Amino acid sequence: MRSSVPPPRGAVSDDGAPANVVVASCAFDDDIADPDAALDRYHAMTGWADAVANAGADSVTVVQRFHRDATIRRGSVEYRFVSDGAAGAVPPWFVGARVVAAVRRARPTAVHVDGLIFPALVRALRWALPQSAAIVVQDHGGVRLESGALQSPKRRLLYGLGLGAADGFMFTTREQALPWQIAGIIRSSHAVHEILESSTDMASWPLDAATAQPLPGRPAVLWVGRLDQNKDPLTVLGGFARAAEALSDAALTMIYGDDQMLPQVQAFISRHPALQSRVHLRGRVDRRALPGFYSAADIFVLGSHREVACFSLIEALSFGVTPVVSDIPAFRSLTGGGHVGSLFPAGDPGGFASSLEAIARSDARAGRPAVRDHFERELSWAAVGHRALAIYRESAARRRFWPTLEASRWPAN
Repeated sequence: MRSSVPPPRGAVSDDGAPANVVVASCAFDDDIADPDAALDRYHAMTGWADAVANAGADSVTVVQRFHRDATIRRGSVEYRFVSDGAAGAVPPWFVGARVVAAVRRARPTAVHVDGLIFPALVRALRWALPQSAAIVVQDHGGVRLESGALQSPKRRLLYGLGLGAADGFMFTTREQALPWQIAGIIRSSHAVHEILESSTDMASWPLDAATAQPLPGRPAVLWVGRLDQNKDPLTVLGGFARAAEALSDAALTMIYGDDQMLPQVQAFISRHPALQSRVHLRGRVDRRALPGFYSAADIFVLGSHREVACFSLIEALSFGVTPVVSDIPAFRSLTGGGHVGSLFPAGDPGGFASSLEAIARSDARAGRPAVRDHFERELSWAAVGHRALAIYRESAARRRFWPTLEASRWPAN
């Protein structure tokens, strides 16, 4: 499968050019004991690297900060762990000299920086790498301009100077780049690429009697997400309560790790006696048990007000589960603008109830093949890997033909 990345105006197509890709990842969890355990936990990172390698990259190297040095090869991907004595979380002014040195030694044609929260590292990479090497930065939602995180003039200047050294940026949807463009941090010279933040291979995991999870309800409605203000469980519960009369056999199972709003959820259920036997609070479950829940679900629901992407929605789609989710940019992208499932206005219980009833009446389980087909075409690791590789090659081609791109200059603002 070949990706169709829309090229920036004046870009050069160079699909056959060598692609030596280096992924630079600066954050790590301090509780991880060894590099193998880190790779087992960071399945999104290893999945991305494998996907790019499988798409046809000449080489893929991941440079990961860690509390000790190590080199591990898994399949065709080499993981180089580098230690600098600092904690796993570092500030935006972190330069990352050892990370930069390790990236340079890998001789990249394109560098992928994980996260917009390392502007000083991006600038340091630009200084250290050959002019022909492209730098692409991927958004993971670590900082939100609209929340006021960069109101400090000094911090805004740091981000402008640092991220200005990049050639392009990856967002799940272009709308997510708008605040950065309005702030002048992402400029007109930068390419903005739409690409899914991550994917999953969970649907390929073995499903047996130990992992099967029969869910109550017809339809069986599933929530997998935090109980917090952003995910908005009260809107979903309010809508479910409204739809309960029309959907007399429906039941909602809620899986969650973060239980910040559990008291409010429990209070809501106690005020609606009809829900007490139809809403099942499962709490945290082992990730290996999730396939059983997704396989048994008819409808997947979330009420998020913002997301970079959403791992649980991607997982549900990989199993063909029909989504009823809030109408936000990331969810519009994941569902093909509502082509699969249904979108409702965030924060609107009535809108959720109407969407849930409509999907339930359409026999959501019968639509599983179409949802699964959408996942394979648009959201699978194969789709992500081919699209990412096209972006890297395009970015490297731009550097070769225009090595003094405005993006590599010291910004005027």
